[in-house]
Amino acid sequence: MSMQRLGALTAIAFAVWGPPHPAQAAESSANSISHLELKPLDEGYWQVDFDYFYTGEPQGAVFHIDLNMEAGSKISEFHGPKLDVLPKPGANHVSTSYLFSSEGTSRQLTVRLTTGDWQNPQELASTHVDQLITWPTLDQRNFNLAQNMIDNGAEAPLSQARRLLEGLVARNPQFDPAFVELARIAMKSNWGPEGLHQAETLLHSALDIRPDSANAKILLGYVYANQHRLHDAEALYTDAARSNPPNVWLWVNWGELLEMQGKPDQAIPKYREAISRSKPGYSRTTMPREQARKHLLSLLDAHKNADEVDAVYQQGVKEFGSCYRPDYALFKLNVRGDAKGAIEMASAALNANCSDAVDRAREALGLANYFQWAKDTGTESTAALNQARVYLPPGPMAIFLMANNDSTVPAAKKLLATGEAIDQEDNEQMTALAYALQKGKFDAATRLLKLGANPEAPVGFQAMPVALLPVLEGNLDAIRVLQRAGVDYSKLRFRGATAIDYAKQSGDDALLNALTAKDRSL
Repeated sequence: MSMQRLGALTAIAFAVWGPPHPAQAAESSANSISHLELKPLDEGYWQVDFDYFYTGEPQGAVFHIDLNMEAGSKISEFHGPKLDVLPKPGANHVSTSYLFSSEGTSRQLTVRLTTGDWQNPQELASTHVDQLITWPTLDQRNFNLAQNMIDNGAEAPLSQARRLLEGLVARNPQFDPAFVELARIAMKSNWGPEGLHQAETLLHSALDIRPDSANAKILLGYVYANQHRLHDAEALYTDAARSNPPNVWLWVNWGELLEMQGKPDQAIPKYREAISRSKPGYSRTTMPREQARKHLLSLLDAHKNADEVDAVYQQGVKEFGSCYRPDYALFKLNVRGDAKGAIEMASAALNANCSDAVDRAREALGLANYFQWAKDTGTESTAALNQARVYLPPGPMAIFLMANNDSTVPAAKKLLATGEAIDQEDNEQMTALAYALQKGKFDAATRLLKLGANPEAPVGFQAMPVALLPVLEGNLDAIRVLQRAGVDYSKLRFRGATAIDYAKQSGDDALLNALTAKDRSL
């Protein structure tokens, strides 16, 4: 949810002008409005649907929307009665979302078509729907706003959210949901032992006020899991599940806990449960739904369940379109060996609105075309190479990405055969092997070493041997990969010192043992 939408008191989220619905009134010579429906959305927005016929006269007509509030209720002074959808001549349908700044109860909503005279508008047509609605209080609206700011995650919104929640607690010390949201702020703004402890104390306060708070139990379980109190976390999730809460994070967090406990097969049903319980499209369940889908894809991929992975990707593309297409394209290429399908899928994502989808789409297009180049001959092969060079220019990153999967290694071999150097550096003075080690892609590192990558090639602005990078980072897994490839750290030197000398200086016994151990197996 963008801050622009959060800040709007009256906003149009979407307006769909479509062909007349079967229920719409036939064209006539009179202005008319019919078939008005009102449905609740998330965060105080309501969906307003209606059909209308507009003759086009008088020009400049506008829609107004009015609530019939009961005694003691009120509409905010900022409430805008004008519906920001302009009528079009002919028979049309409107589907729009609207944020009502109301407090109290209303029993009727009216949509009117009026002249554009804002001082003395004349009604041209109207219709109403009788529907009892209890509108949130100002405190409830502030709480919803704080939740959205926390979801946004940026530093300034977190600070604003904290002030809103502190005001709510000051006015109502027994408002337990505010303590839960303050715990979220503690973790987001100060991740680590201190922030987790602060969150834990706030959640205990929420449970002191309301012992059956499922949201507090679910978040406290997450805190416990990250404090490595796995059994305590599991007990809380089991307890929270008894009330069948709508909070989808329960199932996501439970799945993550089971993965921590080394039970991936038991985690899969939890992630599926999270997806089945959440709503597609925008809602506050979107984030946990996508987190569950990410974990599910990883576990299914590890189980080599290609058909199930394919089905999950298809559902993601159906719901989110371009945002999912680059990853699906890479799946088609790397698992299915379907370069043409990958190219088609990635091409459809080039104009995506997602922040990183375009970059990932270009990467997928480049890899798929390199794959096609290595496979084809003649003019088709040349055309594929030309496309590959456009989307993923040859260089260390391209070589690393091609080594990331068995399906594209032949393309890497062919590229190297054309004269590209496997140990070439980019502007950051990094090689393909350096990127593989830095990103923890050890299978890619192993493939690169087999292709001839030099583990002692100088990288970085200090020109240190690439095999020394995991020593400085204390990355034992990377060290073992290089040892199996023949790297002898007792002989690897940089500026007069061996890798073992650097390990001794660090005081890291585990690192020193890894460098000197006779058994170099994983």
